Parts: sequence; C-alpha cells; structure tokens
Amino acid sequence: MMKKGIFALILALLVAFPFAGTAVHAEADVSDEVKKGVASYIGEEHYDYDKGSLSIEESESFEVSSSADKEFSQVTMMVVEFQTVRDNIFFEDHKQVIFYDADANAVLPDTKVLDLDQAKEFKDSHAEETGSHLHMGVVLFLHFLMIIVPAIIIYVFIKGWYTTLGFKLKNNVYKTNATF
Repeated sequence: MMKKGIFALILALLVAFPFAGTAVHAEADVSDEVKKGVASYIGEEHYDYDKGSLSIEESESFEVSSSADKEFSQVTMMVVEFQTVRDNIFFEDHKQVIFYDADANAVLPDTKVLDLDQAKEFKDSHAEETGSHLHMGVVLFLHFLMIIVPAIIIYVFIKGWYTTLGFKLKNNVYKTNATF
C-alpha cells in the first residue's frame, strides 16, 4: 500500500512539473483612464490591434525633478502586452515598455524620457522580455493544405488517366509479345 502511494505521488509530481512555470501574471493596478490612453495609442500605432487584448503586466511611477527641465512632472512606466491580428491568419503577441504622462493623459516617446535614470533602468531591466512573437499554427496549416490537397487529387484521379503507351502495350501494337 505504501509503494502505491509513493508511486502515485511521484507520478502526480511528474505530471504537474511541466506546468509549474506557467502561472498567469497578475495585471498591474492602473486607472481605467491610463489603460484607455494606452489602448488608443496602441490602436494608432498598430492598425491591426486586437481590441481588448491589452494587459498591463507591471507599472511604476516616479516624480520628475524640476531640475530635469521637462514638460511633465510624473511618469508612469509600464510593461504592456497586446495582440495584433492580420487577415485573421497572422496572430502576433507584442510586449513593450511604454512611458505615460498622467497629467497630460498621453504616451511619452522614448526620446523624451530615456535621458532620465529611472526610465532607462526600467527599460533596460525589461529589455529581454520585450518584442513580438508570430504564431505560426494557422500559416503552417495553410501551407500543409497547399501540398496535401493537390496530392490527394492526383492520387484519386490518376487511375482514370489515359495513356497511349498503356493502350499500345496491352494491344501489342509494337509486336513485343511475339514468340519465336
């Protein structure tokens, strides 16, 4: 009885182990106004933005000192994740760092913010995880169909193809079946 229990425990751990690192990241707490502003910015930047797919994974805010001579006083730095869909075939996941001015309710370009130390550190700390990923499942399936459909058609209809060589050999037109 003890052996069965240990075996079941080891099996349960082996089954659960591959899924241990796939925990869903909690979405960061930002106001709805900030989320709407970021969503509208992404919608302007990507015409194929999938509305409702935006999630803000991490956010930090910091005050800009008056000696920095900037037009903004507070910056919210965010790691956002969203999807784009082109022609209902090309699904792409994007992850990027966005800087947001809470006072003006606008996204700040990197050129205005990256000279500040906090913003540069935040962007550098998330540099490895940003980028885009194209899902190739649908594309590969369509390529598979482009190869397999003609092959099936050829296989089904090749039996009905008429060749003159086949007729000539069956009817001994070349007199090759003569016995001497």
